[in-house]
Amino acid sequence: MRKLYACAGCVLFLTLLCRYSADCADAVRAAVTLCLTSAIPSLFPFFAASSLAISCGLAEELGHLLSPLMRRCFHLPGCGAAALALGFLGGYPAGARMSAELYHSGLCTREEASALAACCNNTGPAFLIGMCGGGLFHSLRAGLFLYAVHIVSALLTALLLRPKHTQSAAHAAKQAEQLPFSRCLVQAVTSAGRSCLMISAFILFFSVVLCLLRLTGVLFALCAALTPLLSVSGVSAPGVHSLLTGCVELTQGLAGLTDAAGTVSARLTAVSFLCAFGGLSVLFQTAAATEGLELARCVRGKCVHACLAALLCALLLLIFPSFSQL
Repeated sequence: MRKLYACAGCVLFLTLLCRYSADCADAVRAAVTLCLTSAIPSLFPFFAASSLAISCGLAEELGHLLSPLMRRCFHLPGCGAAALALGFLGGYPAGARMSAELYHSGLCTREEASALAACCNNTGPAFLIGMCGGGLFHSLRAGLFLYAVHIVSALLTALLLRPKHTQSAAHAAKQAEQLPFSRCLVQAVTSAGRSCLMISAFILFFSVVLCLLRLTGVLFALCAALTPLLSVSGVSAPGVHSLLTGCVELTQGLAGLTDAAGTVSARLTAVSFLCAFGGLSVLFQTAAATEGLELARCVRGKCVHACLAALLCALLLLIFPSFSQL
């Protein structure tokens, strides 16, 4: 039965592609521009740097220093601190990809790497402070507030989803082979290039999916159904539409959370939720970047992170209303 549903879905998708071929082509062109001007320039340097840090032994050395703290708090190896920091600075899925590389290098177990990827797949300060704070709210303070909420909720996610038991520090007996720096650099650059291509492919695909959801009226039907439920929280119909859009493709959803989307508090909470969740596009980008890890744990981590980020943001705005006075 599952195979029958999959085949029916493929036939429907192909039919819609033929029916709306011109519109889908426009969506792909816009997505290519997004990849070339935003995604690849921001992700490629961090991907290359993370691979180089592991192959040169930097992550392992950092792990020796931070192992007591990471194991006591999160039941994770010390080298996970490097992935956690990269996730906060480089944006998704850079931290999750480094988690997978730590596993493939033998520096942590599959369970540890999966738990790490669930909490370090975050957006970076440039995106939250620059695009969300400056672009949407025209306020640096709003961006800093959102980034602080993002970090705290990610750390809370790491505490909630940490492995039940701390692995022995000796489990990673396999040491990363010391290679010449030139070879490490070549491997880092080629690996970063492959990852950027995979991520760009998912951005293109979900831009087409979002285009079809709009053209077939599915997105507007969902918006009409959810608007009465979310209007009590201060989110308008355009805001609900942007929320649903962001759950598929993040940047397009955020772009719609303008003044017409609802109150400032509601918009801040919506942005906090969407940036923590990342959308289906980011989830599948993570799947491509973390091959070999437990994808279900990564998805669970993003869902928990999104709920915590929205709850923490709403709670802080309730306690400190001045935060919403931008």
